[in-house]
Amino acid sequence: RRVDLDKKPAGDVSIQASFQRRILSVSTTFANENDGTWTLADWDGDRRPDLIFIKTSNTPNGHVEVHIASARSNFQRRILEVPTTFANENDGTWLMTDWDGDRKPDLAFIKTSNTPNGHVEVHIASGSSNFQTRVLEVATTFANENDGTWLMTDWDGDGKPDLVFIKTSNTPNGHVEVHIASGSSNFQTRILDVATTFVNENDGTWTMADWDGDGKPDLVFIKTANTPNNRVEVHIASGSSNFQTRILEVPTAFRNENDGTWLMTNWDGDRTPDLAFIKTSNTRNGHVQVNIAAGRST
Repeated sequence: RRVDLDKKPAGDVSIQASFQRRILSVSTTFANENDGTWTLADWDGDRRPDLIFIKTSNTPNGHVEVHIASARSNFQRRILEVPTTFANENDGTWLMTDWDGDRKPDLAFIKTSNTPNGHVEVHIASGSSNFQTRVLEVATTFANENDGTWLMTDWDGDGKPDLVFIKTSNTPNGHVEVHIASGSSNFQTRILDVATTFVNENDGTWTMADWDGDGKPDLVFIKTANTPNNRVEVHIASGSSNFQTRILEVPTAFRNENDGTWLMTNWDGDRTPDLAFIKTSNTRNGHVQVNIAAGRST
């Protein structure tokens, strides 16, 4: 169901003054670069998301590198720059997750093509070793597939990241599907396979975040192109409804843009996810910029 954001919706969908107020717009220590993955995660344990660049090609020794700038310095000060145990590779998705439960983000590679047995693999190097020690390498229940977004989040609430595939095209009924394999089974056991309220769409970024604060990840679509008023929109379906019920649909403070990475993070510490845009090209001074709009407007 598509909601006209210029009209008051009926039923279960609410429109709130979310993502209207910018709470951060800064140029960072990093020069513009797109040879890898940009993300935000709390590396130094101060409960603020740090800016992380996972460099996966064109590195001096042929190994993936991790570069981190601290949130405390508004991303002006580098706090880690290391080559990792992984050789450069781009046949999948790179991300950060706390796999071993030590509250330190670990480096994960979800390999989704060119695997020996045709199944998606998960490879993880520990943050505590500065990504030198592998702590998991497994083939999963999923066959290789790239018609969507791969990520990790704790769906079942056991404290272990689960493997999530958000399938956004080539689905039987034309709706986005969510498929989840449990971390506790090393991604061998499926714990959710559902079609969602969203029709297939790829004009933006699909992710998960706990918007409603019930401890269950919600499905988030950050629509960054082809919106009615040329503003980025955020659409959220609740995890508690298995992604059948829309709980937020709003245009945001951001104009449509795709020169970087869109994601959800908790910047201001109020437990409501904020909308972040890491702009990695076409910036005024040639440096990566971080722009964040508050999830909760006050």
